[in-house]
Amino acid sequence: MPYDEADETDPMMLVGVELPMDRSASADTARVLAEEFARIGFSEERLIEVFRDPFYAGAHQAYLALGEEAVREIVRTSTVPWKGIVFRDRVRDPETGLHLLNILEPGARREP
Repeated sequence: MPYDEADETDPMMLVGVELPMDRSASADTARVLAEEFARIGFSEERLIEVFRDPFYAGAHQAYLALGEEAVREIVRTSTVPWKGIVFRDRVRDPETGLHLLNILEPGARREP
């Protein structure tokens, strides 16, 4: 079998399915996605753009099911714990030489 062709008998072949979601499941999906993107530094407005964009199918489906105001509220509450926290990987462990994740608390001194 050529490398680029899918083998329909392969039990490990990825298969995407769409599952029906009610309002509660859509809200849970929106909360999980909003928190995940907030953790990596997306602002509230950038998160709303993600939900509006059909490219992000799961987020967009939740946006269509819940409406903009509900999604805005979810985004607002999901980003609060992450506001002001900056993630950087510029700290090098002197023993191993590996880069470490440096989490700065709000108001902490930032090195250039």
